Amino acid sequence: MIKRLFMSAVMAGAVLLGSTVWAAEVKEGGQSVEFKPKLGGYIEAWYRSDNSDLTNQTTASKKVDNEFRVRRARLTASGSLNEALGYRLTASLDGPSPASSASTVKLWDAYMSYTVNDLLIVTAGQFKYDFTLEGLESTPDRVPVLRAESINDIAGKLGTKGGSFRDIGVKANGSYKRALGLTYGVAMINGSGINAGDNNAEKDIVGRVTVTPVENLTAGVSGYGGKGQDETAGFEVKESAWALDAEYLYEGLKLRGEYIAARLQNWDAASSSAAQGKTQKPKGWYMQASYKLPPAPSVEVMGRYEDYEKDSNTADSRLKTTTVGLTYYLKGKTRISANYLMRNANGSTTVTAQETDAVGSRIGNLFLLQAIMVF
Repeated sequence: MIKRLFMSAVMAGAVLLGSTVWAAEVKEGGQSVEFKPKLGGYIEAWYRSDNSDLTNQTTASKKVDNEFRVRRARLTASGSLNEALGYRLTASLDGPSPASSASTVKLWDAYMSYTVNDLLIVTAGQFKYDFTLEGLESTPDRVPVLRAESINDIAGKLGTKGGSFRDIGVKANGSYKRALGLTYGVAMINGSGINAGDNNAEKDIVGRVTVTPVENLTAGVSGYGGKGQDETAGFEVKESAWALDAEYLYEGLKLRGEYIAARLQNWDAASSSAAQGKTQKPKGWYMQASYKLPPAPSVEVMGRYEDYEKDSNTADSRLKTTTVGLTYYLKGKTRISANYLMRNANGSTTVTAQETDAVGSRIGNLFLLQAIMVF
């Protein structure tokens, strides 16, 4: 019922939006609006060194424990046709992942937006939806090189094994500063990930709300619910997740923490695939601190501790990670960062980690050197 009411409201909003846009064109006397897209993006290069135990890997490429990498490249065109109508188009041009010989080219963002006022901005197309604090951050905005394992492995894989926090649908977001600095974002999406058509008649609902109760402190809550199984399947895969986050900013100091938990019904953690009667319950949290040194504000030190449990139904499925980092900012967000990740995993083979093919107790420490240029 709630989803039907939401769909009806979205459809009514679309009709109103179309009428408003038509009226704006008439008011402008039929004159075409000047089209000036803004081009931007970034290039991210890595050196990766992994001391995990890779002796059990079956192919030579998966035994490689260090490499140079073009991790990401993004090219974006964005702008507006008038004060209300905006757009964004982003191409993802990523290099190969560890042990992969092929790079990937994907449509990342492709959406239109209409700003009614500060309280309501309507977006339609393929976009990043609002879920978790770190999930909303782009790579140039994130202080650590990698996302926290819990955010990456839970939030990043919602919507039929994941869409990089992106999907196709309709979103409404806005803010009301008089109400404790309230911001919100809620979306109705296919729930099939990026560049994919829907595989069932149900739509997923995802959103996040934040408040700023005192100066410099922001707290947020996120929620996700949907169905991820094909319409022809004999059973449903149901996804639900929620998260809490808080962040404190004061001059060069940043403190934050997040907790996230999910329930994946008819899903097998070991095979990462649909399985009738199985339920995966992952959960995790992290605490992070970073500080730009007053004598050298272009230098930032960072520390993070995280605890991720792949599945509370599976014994020995935890991964604990401590990350220390040092960043030197060249100009704006263009920088060089060094991160060292000390990882401790239990023996279960369901436990995986980012940027390694090792599993369970074979997962070792990781060193990453990142150079990112933002233009």
